[in-house]
Amino acid sequence: MITFEAPTMHGAERVTDAWTMLPSWLPVPDMGVLPVNSFLLKGREPVLVDTGLGLIGDDFLTALASEIDPGDLRWIWISHMDADHAGNLARVLAAAPNARVVTNFLNTGRLNMAGFDIGRVQMLEPGTAFEAGGRRLIPVRPPYYDSPGTLGFYDVHDRALFAVDSFGALLPAPVREIDELPDGALRDGLIGWSSVDAPWLADIDNSVLARTLKSLEAIDPAVILSGHLPPVRGGIRRLTSHLAAAYDAPGNLPADPEAIEHLAATLNAELVPCS
Repeated sequence: MITFEAPTMHGAERVTDAWTMLPSWLPVPDMGVLPVNSFLLKGREPVLVDTGLGLIGDDFLTALASEIDPGDLRWIWISHMDADHAGNLARVLAAAPNARVVTNFLNTGRLNMAGFDIGRVQMLEPGTAFEAGGRRLIPVRPPYYDSPGTLGFYDVHDRALFAVDSFGALLPAPVREIDELPDGALRDGLIGWSSVDAPWLADIDNSVLARTLKSLEAIDPAVILSGHLPPVRGGIRRLTSHLAAAYDAPGNLPADPEAIEHLAATLNAELVPCS
């Protein structure tokens, strides 16, 4: 397992003719490294999707400027207000005076509470597609998430699914493509990340998750853009199969020491009278 001491920004990577990834890697002690990705849609109305880690703000802005003059940005899609997704939002807005934030109601409220200028926010109404320079992005709630405000999308033109935190994985080392990963490492990374990011998955009826994953397989995106995994091209079943198998048998998942059931078991054990 590779050892990192600090987050690291990597060079921009082309995903499709229109989409570019701005990747970084975050060390997670004793667990590996976590990809932290933002994405840039070029075209008549360029869109930046999420703004990366504030800890490496200078490097993020340098990577962004290597791909586009920030003054040309028109939209900044904020998936949710976590520090690894909106960490450089203030700096990007300052560098991109012509850009507006696009997000949903809950994230708009959080932006307001954080002191951002709501006059620069376009709030998407539920069920409303977003149009940018001839591109149609259909808002979608990903199959799992850590924030109720999470806002992904499906790019109809490129058949690209922005899955936000879904399909993220803790990995032994940085890779450019998931094909570089042994299947076991991908499975363990997916399960490890989902159990941290969305521990509630272990508590829901597994048929609910299974139905959502099957629907994604039916859509069959050409590319999956995750905030926490290298791009996946035409291989969503490789991801969904691991998650479906893991959460179909939750007893195989890592134990959650903060679960109510764990607390109840601990208290019951302490209340057992001594013989």
